Amino acid sequence: MIAGIILAAGESKRFSTQNKLLYELNPGISIIESVLLAFMKSDIHKIVIVTGHESAKILEKIDKYKTNIHIPVISIFNENYISGGMSSSVKSGLKSVTEADAVLITPADIPLMPTRTINAMIEYFFHNTPDILIPTFNNRKGHPILFKSTLFAEILAISEKLRGLKEITTKYRNKVVLLPTNNPGILKDLDTLNDLNKFSDNSMNGKNSL
Repeated sequence: MIAGIILAAGESKRFSTQNKLLYELNPGISIIESVLLAFMKSDIHKIVIVTGHESAKILEKIDKYKTNIHIPVISIFNENYISGGMSSSVKSGLKSVTEADAVLITPADIPLMPTRTINAMIEYFFHNTPDILIPTFNNRKGHPILFKSTLFAEILAISEKLRGLKEITTKYRNKVVLLPTNNPGILKDLDTLNDLNKFSDNSMNGKNSL
């Protein structure tokens, strides 16, 4: 089983006064929904969304997707999202999918993440079982990142002080496999309003989503 963990607990401190995950790129489709839909359209088997900041508002956006009968979608509230940072959200999400063979982990602010890339990573894992698999575009690493279950115990011990998941990818750099893709969407995270303004109209309409 392959599980997906979407990290949606952050405070969006650099994104004006609005929670960036609630911003609608297309009418009726927020950033958090865009990422969730990319996962739901893929061959993934279970999806976990980790909430924290403005959890109720995030849940308002995603609750309608929890009735999906093909892919279970669950939400986990990370009580330590402020003090523990993203590392605590990773651990909160992973604790609910420890039975998985591997997990795909991504921040929730990458709305142009292509479903095709997710599927390519899943297929590659089942054929080659890498410990860590990272998609790239023009030799730049993107998201999501896949971690094999043999690393779960160490992931559950990460902390922001030790750079979170970077501690794992650095420690096992010799076991990291890079998977080239032809889509820049794996790189396009939204941290500020300026990042949003850089998105093209074509990107907004999802024409580069694959």
